[in-house]
Amino acid sequence: MKKLFISAILAIAALTGTNNISAQVPITRVEQYSPTDMVFLDMATDAAKENKSRGMNPNGAVLVVNGEFKASGRSTAGSSAEEIAFKKSHLPSLKGVTVYTVNEPTTAVYQFLCDNNVDAIFFVNGRDAVVKAGIASASDYNDSALPESTVKVTMKQIEFPDASLLLK
Repeated sequence: MKKLFISAILAIAALTGTNNISAQVPITRVEQYSPTDMVFLDMATDAAKENKSRGMNPNGAVLVVNGEFKASGRSTAGSSAEEIAFKKSHLPSLKGVTVYTVNEPTTAVYQFLCDNNVDAIFFVNGRDAVVKAGIASASDYNDSALPESTVKVTMKQIEFPDASLLLK
C-alpha cells in the first residue's frame, strides 16, 4: 500500500510538472557555483588537455554570452587560448562575454580581454601554480602594468576537479 501511495504521488507530480519531494543532501563545493559554470570550465579543461596531448602548454578557454556557448580556443605559439576563441567567435567585441579559462590570464591576455570589454573571467589555476608549473613566468604577471580602468572586470578563481593535473 505504501509503494502504491508513493507511486501515485510521483505520477501526479510528473503530470502536473511539480516536484515538491526533497531530500537532504550535503552541499558539495561544486554546488557553490552554477552547474553551467562547471560545464564551461569542463569545456575549457578539455581544450587544455587536447593542447597538452599535442605537447603544448595546457591552455584552454571558452567564451559565453548570456549563458550561451560562443567559441572555444587552445593556445598556439603566437596566441593565447582566449585570443583564439575570440577570433573563432566572430564577435565584434567581448562586451557581455564571460570567459572561462583554465589558467589565470597573464597581464598581456588580461589587457587584451579588458581592451575588448570582457565582462567576467573565471579561471581554475592561479598565477602561482601556473608559474610553478612553468606555463608562464612570474614576469608575465605584472599588475602594475595594468591601467586602473581594467580592474572593473569580474575575475574569480573557481575550484575545479582535475584541472591541477594539467599542471603536472
